[in-house]
Amino acid sequence: MININSRLKTIANFILESDAKSIIDVGCDHAFLDIYLFQNNNNLKIIASDINIGPLLKAKENLLKYHCLDNIKLERADGISKINNDIDTIVISGMGMETIVEILTNDKNKMKSVKRLIISSNNKYETLRYKICNLGFYINKEKIINEEGKYYIIIEFIKGFSKYSKKQLYFGPYLIKNKDEMFYKYYLEIKKEKENILNRIPISYDTKRKPIIKEIRMLALETS
Repeated sequence: MININSRLKTIANFILESDAKSIIDVGCDHAFLDIYLFQNNNNLKIIASDINIGPLLKAKENLLKYHCLDNIKLERADGISKINNDIDTIVISGMGMETIVEILTNDKNKMKSVKRLIISSNNKYETLRYKICNLGFYINKEKIINEEGKYYIIIEFIKGFSKYSKKQLYFGPYLIKNKDEMFYKYYLEIKKEKENILNRIPISYDTKRKPIIKEIRMLALETS
């Protein structure tokens, strides 16, 4: 069995706990996630996709090593440009918010049969939630993890609609509802970062300071 890190394992569990039948892993890198998924559910149809040939060659080596080259399809593609109506789940992880949103919006006509998005962005989670929900999805599940000192939020979006407040988009509707230990650790760190930024802005720069002060107060209220 392949060993994968906690971020990939969380993504995998989101898939394995769902009714997903066919997935595409966009930006698959070395295909560790895809191998793990196949080893734990060999009924899944899996496409490992990347725009660069280097990662795909490394992915092929790993598929050979773990004896699943015939079970996982390797696809060189730009984002989701080559997916067909067989795919019900898209996985994108390890990219910035802008890149993820660009991938999904550039080929949104390709998502007619897609029921689920599982996204692990590197940044800008509030904007990510807002923009993906505007594509016709709602937030079904979220989890914060810490891997080697860096925090990640994994979010499962399901096709449909739900209305969220600004606070829910900022913190995550499920994260703020449940407020587990990781919630407090992550958002207290965000609060500290904002305080450090504020301390570097001169008092006279009132226009720049006001939104940061407001954000710090909101963070303090939810983490107290």
